[in-house]
Amino acid sequence: MRPLIGITTVISDDEKTLQLGQSNTKVLLEAGALPVLLPPTTDDALILQYIQTVDGVLFSGGGDVDPLLFGETQQWASGPINPLRDEFELKLCKALLKHPEKPVLGICRGFQVMNIALGGDIYQDLQSGFEGQTLAHRQKQAGKYASHPVQITDSCLMHDVVQSDTLLVNSFHHQALRRMGDGFRVTATAPDGVIESAELTDHPFFIGVQWHPELLCQAQNAGVHMDLFKAFVRAAQHS
Repeated sequence: MRPLIGITTVISDDEKTLQLGQSNTKVLLEAGALPVLLPPTTDDALILQYIQTVDGVLFSGGGDVDPLLFGETQQWASGPINPLRDEFELKLCKALLKHPEKPVLGICRGFQVMNIALGGDIYQDLQSGFEGQTLAHRQKQAGKYASHPVQITDSCLMHDVVQSDTLLVNSFHHQALRRMGDGFRVTATAPDGVIESAELTDHPFFIGVQWHPELLCQAQNAGVHMDLFKAFVRAAQHS
């Protein structure tokens, strides 16, 4: 039996439709999982039932997280915000922390949600808030092409997965992790110092990445990015 992976979705502004890029489900199918979409809910009992039903959760990419959730108000540079998605995903992530047998993978926005759920925060806008010059973290080429390298630390799960000190990644974000949440360890950074990956200390598999590996899996050199999803699915098989 394939492990069941729940995936969070993008919610339309009028909250009438759910959306998800097909690359998210395609890569999980190719990695050996059975992906299912998780409709948003703020009901704690339903969220617990989601967790009990699936073998792992993928927090997908999307719009900005409401800065009120980490003690700030919106800046002019803030992008689209959906309070329903924010409340659902933060509740889901916090509930998952009580179930370490369930692996968690966060992509871009999903990575930021994980950090906020752990008590950390994010830059609302890198260009205006980050100290120092940054790379162009909104690349001009298609997502299947990488735009910059990241440096991976030794002795971490990410390093074990990719078997390398460096990795070429894509970049489609204007926000990024700032203050790290409790136990969330930085495992990769961009040349400008922007945090690109982290994992939760003493958790079997709780990893977030700032890039979009699901898009890079469409490229000819997709192997190392697919390895991340394969590791995620293997962890789900043992949940």
